[in-house]
Amino acid sequence: MLDTPTRHGEIAGRAELVARLRSARHHSRHTGLTSHVVTGEPKVGRTSLLTSVCRPAPGHDGRAVYIACSRNANRLVAALADDLLRLAADHRPAEPRGAEGAAARPRARVDPGSAPADGVPAGFRELVEALTLDAPLLIALDDVDLAGPASLVRLRDALRDVAHLPVTLVASTRSGEPPVAPSELADLLLGARTATLTGLSVRETGALLHERLGRRPDAGLVDTCHRITAGNPFMVGAVGDWIRARAVPPPTAAALREAVIPSVADAVIGRASRVDHRARRVAEAIVVASTSGEADPALVARLSGTPLEDTLATLDLLVRMRLVTDDHAVALRHPLLGTALLGSMTVMSCNAAHLAAATFLHRRRDAGQRPARHLAASTVPLDTPWSATAMITAARAPDTSARDRVRYLEYAAQAGTEDAWARVAPELASARIALDRRTGLRAAVEILGRTADASVRRRLLGLIGATLCEDDRRDDERAVLDAVRDVVAGTERADWPRSFLAYGRSMAPVPTPPAAGARRGAARPPAATAVGALSSHQLDGAPAVALAEAREALDHDLDDLLLHPAALPAALTVLVGCGHQAEAFARRRALVDDLERLPRWVRAEVELAEAAGHYAAGDLRSARHVLAERLADLPTHAGHGYGRFRTRLVGLLANVQLDLGDPAGAEALLRRHHHEGHVPPAWYDADVPLARARLRVRAGELTEGAEELLGIVRRREEAGASGPGTLCWRSEGAVLLAKTGARDEALRVARRQLEFAEGTGSPQERARALRVWGSLSGGPAALELLHSAVDLLQGTGHDLETARTTAELGTVLARLGRPEEAVAALSRSAGLAVDRGARDLADRVRLQLVALEGRAPQDVSVRGILALTPREREILIDALLGQANKTIADNRHITRRTVELHLSSAYRKLGISGRGEFGKVLGGPGTWEILVGGP
Repeated sequence: MLDTPTRHGEIAGRAELVARLRSARHHSRHTGLTSHVVTGEPKVGRTSLLTSVCRPAPGHDGRAVYIACSRNANRLVAALADDLLRLAADHRPAEPRGAEGAAARPRARVDPGSAPADGVPAGFRELVEALTLDAPLLIALDDVDLAGPASLVRLRDALRDVAHLPVTLVASTRSGEPPVAPSELADLLLGARTATLTGLSVRETGALLHERLGRRPDAGLVDTCHRITAGNPFMVGAVGDWIRARAVPPPTAAALREAVIPSVADAVIGRASRVDHRARRVAEAIVVASTSGEADPALVARLSGTPLEDTLATLDLLVRMRLVTDDHAVALRHPLLGTALLGSMTVMSCNAAHLAAATFLHRRRDAGQRPARHLAASTVPLDTPWSATAMITAARAPDTSARDRVRYLEYAAQAGTEDAWARVAPELASARIALDRRTGLRAAVEILGRTADASVRRRLLGLIGATLCEDDRRDDERAVLDAVRDVVAGTERADWPRSFLAYGRSMAPVPTPPAAGARRGAARPPAATAVGALSSHQLDGAPAVALAEAREALDHDLDDLLLHPAALPAALTVLVGCGHQAEAFARRRALVDDLERLPRWVRAEVELAEAAGHYAAGDLRSARHVLAERLADLPTHAGHGYGRFRTRLVGLLANVQLDLGDPAGAEALLRRHHHEGHVPPAWYDADVPLARARLRVRAGELTEGAEELLGIVRRREEAGASGPGTLCWRSEGAVLLAKTGARDEALRVARRQLEFAEGTGSPQERARALRVWGSLSGGPAALELLHSAVDLLQGTGHDLETARTTAELGTVLARLGRPEEAVAALSRSAGLAVDRGARDLADRVRLQLVALEGRAPQDVSVRGILALTPREREILIDALLGQANKTIADNRHITRRTVELHLSSAYRKLGISGRGEFGKVLGGPGTWEILVGGP
């Protein structure tokens, strides 16, 4: 057992029990001999506890001896006598003369070599009496259940002879393991108090890890370590050693959950195996069986190769050792032990176990999920006929590799029924493409030629089209389309190759009108309708037409939309771009609840549209989360589909980061993706140059910022686009143009945006356009426009747009010499901006509030608030919220004196004398927003 001392000299998490056992020595002065038993699961810390109890401690008088019964199983009394003699010798110099003589006599009479076979050595009682003259005695017997019967009987007789003396017996037993001499041990420990050691708490686990690592681990790592070890000190120590041996940075929680530490299995299961040789096989069977979510005894018996009766007996031992849960469905209590056992198994033994589990569950007619999970965990060819459902489920398992996914789906395809083929064919084609794009496309075309089912053919064509969109391989694309043309000739999809070239790439770099023959108002496939809607939205800005076509396209079912990969994202983009993001979200969920069902390229475009919807709704954090995840999942190569997609994604994410008050992150993002100084290739990709312009304006480079902005306008005009531009452009473009001096161009852009917004039917779009137009206007006209925008946003829940609008309203009010109203509007804006995470807007508004300080009546200086340190600010806010100093100290884990010092400093900076003048802080318009938001 690893000894796990803390800096305080006690083993981790046992201080209370150690103190109780030490106190028992003191009480033995009045009670005579008392007995205590400590038990618990393997490696839970029994030995460390006993050695800690025996260790001298300040304020606890007495002497102690420690006997390892495993080494003295048949000579406990002799070993005890030897240790007592040594203890008497060690304490002889400190003994008074009387005690010295008393101890000398028994030492001369006790035989130190061994105890006689028929009883206790002579002089044993006198020796104990001498040692307990001035202090109690503690006898610690570790693993006393390993002692032999004769030895236990002699020890019982010896202890009964000194029962009237201040002696405390503390014995440890191995939980669940049968003692060598059950009746003799029970007689020895009759009336003893039992303490069962359990695992450490989360806090104690953290303390032990801290000791092992020499540094304080983060809370997530501690929590994960505690869960996988159930607080077992030995396992926690092993995890600490494993972390310490690894190279920096520290492992993640996921890596910790998968850590394989063989020493854990050897030490813990080795103990059980010495009692029952089947223990390791049964424990390994539990781990393998748990792959399907539940390890029942019958399945465990099958995997361990032992009869059910023997398996139940072994499980009973493991339950009593507290290694396995006591339930109808058994499980290891320590996940770390499970990973250690699984990691120690060979690949072949794992495969054999998983296949045996799958076969057993299949024959038992278990649900398809359970045998499928075991099939997915195996890597060897199958020699048993399986149902298509089981194979498909195994293929869909999250941990199944791409190669095995193909293998299982091929088995499912061979099931022989038409229903099985219809379910498997598109998924098999997708799996082969994921394994290797070029050969996968050829396989998909081959599968397409083998199917006669129209719905399967439709899904296969959609998959092929989405795959072609991923890369800029024109020769490859032509070859695939030619092959598709041959296999769909004479079918209802004979025109698919031609229509794919017309509608398959809706995010084309050059604006194109709908294909000939695809007139508006005529019956058109959803792809033509959706692409026409996006083209209308981007080119002529006619929102009514674009919205009608997008909704018409989304009225079709999902397979119709996926027949051409651009249809679904194009239609959703139009709804989001016209201010109907809630409708876009609802329609997407109605069509497909799980985005994983979509082909990869389609899923990427849909997620980008939804991220734009989050941005439009003012949910900046959700937008950043979706965009960052999507960016991390992109292929590393910059092909046709993902190259321009990446540009649009990076542009939107950079603007979101700027709104969140992270200009450094936005700049790093642009630099990392080589957008720090290059013009994007597509005319409609305005977000990247807009983010660059915002960064340059922040840095005071107005000329360079103006050039970026005018470049956006110029490229759009050259493309013949009169549409409103992207969401980011509509929010920031015209205002930024005016700031850089291009006021005429700003008015032109704002007027075009206002015309567009009037046709969308979206209150948010109209409010945004009015806000932009009002910011460029002056005097009472601006006030009227901005008040109208605020009214439109009332009750819509669009807090970020409300914050932007009230910020502009406050600015106009301040210019008109109405500071009280300006402060009220700006304060509302700051509060809403902080709630939505818009740090950039909140900071700008606070600066305006500071500038208004001299004109708005305030009792507390805003400069005093800005002079507060972060700690002073936190504690002052707690005090303003009514918390007492002691409560603040407890919640922030600091002393009350520290709280008082910080508050005194804050009062001095604010010019108030104490809590009685908090009204001056709360009464000033805008001061609370400045206080809670920070400098």
